[in-house]
Amino acid sequence: MTPAPTTTGNGPGTTTWVTSPQAVAAAKRMAAAKAVGDPVCSLSAVGQPDPNLVPQGRRIAIGHYGDYWCLIW
Repeated sequence: MTPAPTTTGNGPGTTTWVTSPQAVAAAKRMAAAKAVGDPVCSLSAVGQPDPNLVPQGRRIAIGHYGDYWCLIW
């Protein structure tokens, strides 16, 4: 499931999810290498990232390709 690139709420603690070309490119590089981890990503994952590892109340750039995910904050 892909988080929608929208803002949830509008006060302190609000997390904004935005699809990022840089995060998508990083996810593609990881998929091509068949390895998790890219220097541009704050959090990399194969399969769904653990939401408990994502900071709340920030702008999160996301990108995925296949099963690979890149989150940037």
